[in-house]
Amino acid sequence: MHDDASVSLSQDLIELHAWLSDWYDYVSAVGYIHPPFTLDEATADRLEGYFKAGLTPAEGAFLFFGIVH
Repeated sequence: MHDDASVSLSQDLIELHAWLSDWYDYVSAVGYIHPPFTLDEATADRLEGYFKAGLTPAEGAFLFFGIVH
């Protein structure tokens, strides 16, 4: 039996993983972090929210590391 919900969830997870990978590459390249970097649950949840909002990895990095005014 084919379950569309599990296929959709799997695709969402694949896209989230790719987004997080791009975010990591970006923040490493611009010097926001220095590997190794451990992604804790709270950080992962916050980044997933940026992904779900449709932000690019660079936009997510700016929000995450930017200065709050």
